[in-house]
Amino acid sequence: MSYDLHFVLREPGQSWDDVLETEEETTQRAPADPAVWDRVAAQAREVLGDITVRRDDSEWRLDHEPTGIDLSCWDGEWGLSVPYWTHDDEAADVVEKLRKLALIVERETGLECHDPQLGQPLSEIPISDTASSVTLFNEVAGQFGRR
Repeated sequence: MSYDLHFVLREPGQSWDDVLETEEETTQRAPADPAVWDRVAAQAREVLGDITVRRDDSEWRLDHEPTGIDLSCWDGEWGLSVPYWTHDDEAADVVEKLRKLALIVERETGLECHDPQLGQPLSEIPISDTASSVTLFNEVAGQFGRR
């Protein structure tokens, strides 16, 4: 079980309700561009430090072992996830890193990020306001005995 962030292509004037309904029907993708991936990976190193990067023809993946953060681009579909391993201050740090990475993906791809756990677009969530997300981490980590 993981905390996931989704990236969607939202047309000018399109409501979030409309784009999320469309996302369920079809996958919204940005063109897969190796140069974009390379820029995202370089900036991710600035946020996370030591990362593992794998790239083949159709799937690009970046992993940060200490946090479990996983950033992927599969045939133009971007996603970010992290397991619910942490709680409290450590979870807040993980959520901030996750959101910083999401902002990088938004800037480099033109896609917009949506947090389905909170039911909000990233643009409406201050990066440092991690309380709601941390509550979820604490609840799930507690269920799995990760306290």
